[in-house]
Amino acid sequence: MPASPPPRPSRPAARAGGWILPALFWTGLIVLGTAAASWWLGSPRGSKAFEVIDGDVLELRLGRGGHYEVGGAVAAVPVRFIVDTGASLTSIPQALGERIGIRACPAVGFDLSRDDEPGCCRPEVFRTANGSVEACVARVPSVRFGAFELRNPRVAVMPGMDGQALLGMDVLRHFSLSQEGGRLRISRAAR
Repeated sequence: MPASPPPRPSRPAARAGGWILPALFWTGLIVLGTAAASWWLGSPRGSKAFEVIDGDVLELRLGRGGHYEVGGAVAAVPVRFIVDTGASLTSIPQALGERIGIRACPAVGFDLSRDDEPGCCRPEVFRTANGSVEACVARVPSVRFGAFELRNPRVAVMPGMDGQALLGMDVLRHFSLSQEGGRLRISRAAR
């Protein structure tokens, strides 16, 4: 007669409640992650709210090309603006956008830029006098013209735009404009 196989050693019975430790681990990890994200989002990093800084009255003379022009800066980089009441958004050349550090936004996600740096640029299509143009829109730390400064405005970054920037109605609507005899007077709007 053949010998019977030796008996298999018995496995110890699984501990009752063996799922509790992994469940506590994952619950703790989720709570810790939520607390860290809440702290990070709530920590003071400055305000990205749009703000107009008071300045004096600005008076511009009509230029040779039939435009009002004013010197200024975008993110502390000097620029020459053409005052354009027909533009809904202040626009800068793509070369200036690259120079001040504007970059494309990630496909999915938030703009995590600090207050003192330009935001990322989200694609948008603009209808201009020359047809539709693909460009992008980004927040910049500041736009200055004359004695006025605006903090955290949005600008359109336009390809094919040469040298000068356009000061649009998104900025100008915060001011009183009066034009008389080839002069444009810009002052802080009464509240």
